[in-house]
Amino acid sequence: MKKIILFLIPILVYTKTLSLKHRINPPNRELMDIELINDIMIIPGNLDGYDFYDISDPTNPTIISNFEIPIGNGNRSLPGIWVSANDSIAYFTCRSKQDGSAIVDFSDSNNPNYIGSLPFSEANIENPSFEGLDIFENLLAVAAHEDGVLFYDISNPLEPNFIFQRPCQNAWTVAFIDSNNYVIGNSEHGIILEQFNCQSDTCDSSSFLTEGTVKDIIIKDSLLYIAEGSHGISIYNISNLNQPIFLDRYNTPGLSNKIALFDSNKIAVSDWLDVKILEWTGDSLKLIGYKNTGKRTMAIAAKDSIIYSAEWQHLQTFSYGNIQDADIDINSWDISYPLLEIGQNDTFDLIIENNGNSLLELSNPFINHEDFQIINFPQNIESNYDIITKIIYTKSNQNASGILQIFSNDNDEPELNITLIGNYEGGIVGLPAPNFTLPIAGNGSGDFILSDYLGQIIVLAFFAPG
Repeated sequence: MKKIILFLIPILVYTKTLSLKHRINPPNRELMDIELINDIMIIPGNLDGYDFYDISDPTNPTIISNFEIPIGNGNRSLPGIWVSANDSIAYFTCRSKQDGSAIVDFSDSNNPNYIGSLPFSEANIENPSFEGLDIFENLLAVAAHEDGVLFYDISNPLEPNFIFQRPCQNAWTVAFIDSNNYVIGNSEHGIILEQFNCQSDTCDSSSFLTEGTVKDIIIKDSLLYIAEGSHGISIYNISNLNQPIFLDRYNTPGLSNKIALFDSNKIAVSDWLDVKILEWTGDSLKLIGYKNTGKRTMAIAAKDSIIYSAEWQHLQTFSYGNIQDADIDINSWDISYPLLEIGQNDTFDLIIENNGNSLLELSNPFINHEDFQIINFPQNIESNYDIITKIIYTKSNQNASGILQIFSNDNDEPELNITLIGNYEGGIVGLPAPNFTLPIAGNGSGDFILSDYLGQIIVLAFFAPG
């Protein structure tokens, strides 16, 4: 006799969390950053240009225009990786494509105008690879990896004037503290704090290593918040540039890539597969809300209690606050199974949570492929509880991929569609990989030969050339 075990696990009670308000499939793709300027939101895409939105209704962004700058033979648009803007001029960085940057006048947001790119001839850079950037009054700072940080006078925002170049190992991003001081996120080399263009030996400055790789930085009231990739979020007191003080760290389970502050002490985090809300209490960083988007969250922004999540293919808007109704969340939107023999099976534990304050009611789920089955599926889940339900894949002689549909009384997400991937013709986890040799394009040099790494766990990133 088979036993069916139903798991009821209490979870930490959050008085506030994130509810979905809006989801958009935008004109551009691979969304990389977000900039908010009054009632305008700017989102650069790695593909298909830059999107401009009207956010006068913060929960309901509406597209104003999609702006593309053709490159090459005109079959692609200039990528956008980071963006920083003042009232009507936006500066985009795009690494090594077409001078590495773009200056766009969006005073008429229906018809943005491409002005040109940032000058760099005085910095002696041949092929710029620009990354994070920041504006303070008439100053613009741009991180340029191994070429350090470039500073510009933007008194005339359409014609930036190069001031000086600050060398460092791998400048990933930069942020002004004020007109006299700045912070450099030096990637795997940590943090640099310095006075602006100071020529004296008595200048205030310091540097320190971080546990993770610096991905993003924000400064508020002498507090430095750092997104450190796989090492989560850290916070430092930098009221004395010569002696920064570590205050706390919150280790997120994903990849903390971008951060945004709201309500003075709350931090929205793009953590790859979910959005997290942390709070600095004055003593520690605490998790006070989250939403598993499952959509590869790349960047984040916040306007009051409204959170914008820029993802690989979606823009989602969330509201942070009390949720009186039921609120469903799951631990995975894509479920993949390892290589199996015909007749063998494998099980995935899907966690279904109710983060709301009312009973979550669920209808019978639907799976559109007979090789998958679901057991321990609940009819309801009490407030602030979760249940583990099991998704079993049994290999047959068919290619197996399908969709699991979950229906509930969650007003924001009444239907969830989870991708199921079993075994199929082609490369899947568990198949032996043929030996290969490829040139290393980043984070190293020479060739990568697979057979040199037998028995090791290796993470490779493959990107098609633009």
